[in-house]
Amino acid sequence: MFGDAQQRELGHCGPEDIALSVESTVVSRRTGTDGAPDRFVVDAGSKVLGSDRAAWATGHGRLLENPDARIVALSEHHATVELPAGQPLPALGSRLRVVPNHVCLTINLVDSVYVVRNGVVEGLWSVAARGRNS
Repeated sequence: MFGDAQQRELGHCGPEDIALSVESTVVSRRTGTDGAPDRFVVDAGSKVLGSDRAAWATGHGRLLENPDARIVALSEHHATVELPAGQPLPALGSRLRVVPNHVCLTINLVDSVYVVRNGVVEGLWSVAARGRNS
């Protein structure tokens, strides 16, 4: 219903079809040396994105604004994002939208979601089935 990074990678939806993302903040950044890629860290980890990653998936999620960036590592509260060569690192404090690999997990991990249209919060939806896996 919302679309996610796995469905996008499979070609079942495009970026315009993604209806749920997790807003995150850039909290750290590192310029790669000796051929290592540039990386940065956002404050959205497995406790909001979930930890599902199919064997064929190229990362743990995507950035809505930069589909070529890959989330290469997750901790509970942070995600490490790797950029393709030549792309500039976002500024510290930048707000980015992360598309989870498996959106069903994200919905199951939160109590409510903000409904945003054109950058304006229009509502708050309670997740009635939150945590009800059985």
